[in-house]
Amino acid sequence: MKKLLLVLALSVSLAGISQTETETETKTTTKNESDSFRNFYIGIGGTVQSKYNLNEKLSSAGLPTLNLTVAEFTFGWNSFQEKFSGDYEFGFFGGRNDAGNEGNRLMGFNLRLRQHYNIVNKKKVAFTGGLNFVYTTNQVDVFSRNSTIDMDNLGATTNVLTINNQMFYIGPSVALYVFRDMKFPLRLNLGYELALTRGRWKSDFSSINNTIGENGNNRFVFGITLL
Repeated sequence: MKKLLLVLALSVSLAGISQTETETETKTTTKNESDSFRNFYIGIGGTVQSKYNLNEKLSSAGLPTLNLTVAEFTFGWNSFQEKFSGDYEFGFFGGRNDAGNEGNRLMGFNLRLRQHYNIVNKKKVAFTGGLNFVYTTNQVDVFSRNSTIDMDNLGATTNVLTINNQMFYIGPSVALYVFRDMKFPLRLNLGYELALTRGRWKSDFSSINNTIGENGNNRFVFGITLL
């Protein structure tokens, strides 16, 4: 609940900044209309995790480990003003790793708030820098591919392990806007997000003994966005 309240507080803060800039714009004349816009966007990218502590447990059990690099699909709302820019972004990511008859699958969701200062703001190109604030959920499924499910004896089916965690990240990021004067402008993002919370693995269905967390395991993020 504390994490959710923090995310909501950050959302209100970013909305307040955008509203202030909007009010300022109504009182002044913009030199170039291309310097200011608000729109929805879609994009693709990925995250590169420094490590997973869970991989140590998987490896010691002879199971395949989680991939450290996973693809991400994003969509969101971007506000670009004369001096500041920001995003409300939603991202879905996932990856799978199989080895022999064993495998795992990682799926997750990102809620990312991005607030930047516009270092360069030209008609055709812009370069911005600032911070990412991110709330992330992860779900890991570990399974055996040679198992058989007997519909007449479902009580004996125990071939899938499902665990999850939640993380909060914050870190620096930069963005490069190109082709701003064309019909389909693009944005390139790069960031480094620091893991601030413990991120202990848990199960919605069972108690877990000797659980571990992912605190301190940071990640790089990158992406390309169609504005």
